[in-house]
Amino acid sequence: MIPCYVSGKGMYAGEATRDFKVMMISLLESSGLGYDTRFRYYRRQFSDLALDELARKVCDPIEYYDRDWPAWRAAQPAGEDEDQQVTRFFLARDTQFRAEARAAIYCFDEAGFGSGVNVMRFIHERKPLLGFYQKDLRRQRVNVGNVLQLAQEFPDLVDVRPYERGEDMPEQVRDWLLRLRDAEWTTHV
Repeated sequence: MIPCYVSGKGMYAGEATRDFKVMMISLLESSGLGYDTRFRYYRRQFSDLALDELARKVCDPIEYYDRDWPAWRAAQPAGEDEDQQVTRFFLARDTQFRAEARAAIYCFDEAGFGSGVNVMRFIHERKPLLGFYQKDLRRQRVNVGNVLQLAQEFPDLVDVRPYERGEDMPEQVRDWLLRLRDAEWTTHV
């Protein structure tokens, strides 16, 4: 199984990104080809939740659901800036999720600065990334050219594909994961 980092919803993304993440987590869990590192971590905290329910939960900002957050925050110096605290807590967790991941799967439909930073982290760490963007993004505020530049500059690491409907993605993700798995197997034999 390939540990994957599936792009998150974050603070401002909408249902398109949430639906993407839930679909990818479900695909990874049902296919046996991989898993989302964030989902697997929180599976231990929320073992009673159904897959879809937990997948939706981990789309939200971490301070809304992480059960360790209240105690961690209470242990911080009084009067310390809350944004600094949340950032420190999130960064530690997210660094762990990225470090465990051997590949990333992104939806760029509602990508913002955070997605760009994380994508560059994966590229810097030489970890492969599969990204999707909706063919008709004219009505959204995403610069598709910036996303496509990643694939042109880093063709050995970044694969960016347009899609029309969400149903177009699962088979492409399965094929990509199988190629990754086979490539990894042949380089370690």
